[in-house]
Amino acid sequence: MTNTENIACPQEGFWKKVMYLVKYHFHALLYFYIWFGLFVCGLTAPEQRVAELGSGFITQGWHLSALSCLLVLPWPVFYMIRFLRPSKR
Repeated sequence: MTNTENIACPQEGFWKKVMYLVKYHFHALLYFYIWFGLFVCGLTAPEQRVAELGSGFITQGWHLSALSCLLVLPWPVFYMIRFLRPSKR
């Protein structure tokens, strides 16, 4: 049996809150960080690099950013909604 009573966010102390985020939400933070990198790199991608993809669908860098918003961004948003919503216990 696991002890899930002690996973509430600490109310005081910066380092306690940081450790809480790392312990319980590191996977979601890492996923969001990777999405953000993909989004920014899509906006700043040079045309030559995008042309090397050889895609008829993705012809400009911002297409990568838009595609990442449609396919990747919803999952961190759903995660945040789930954990910011009060529990129904």
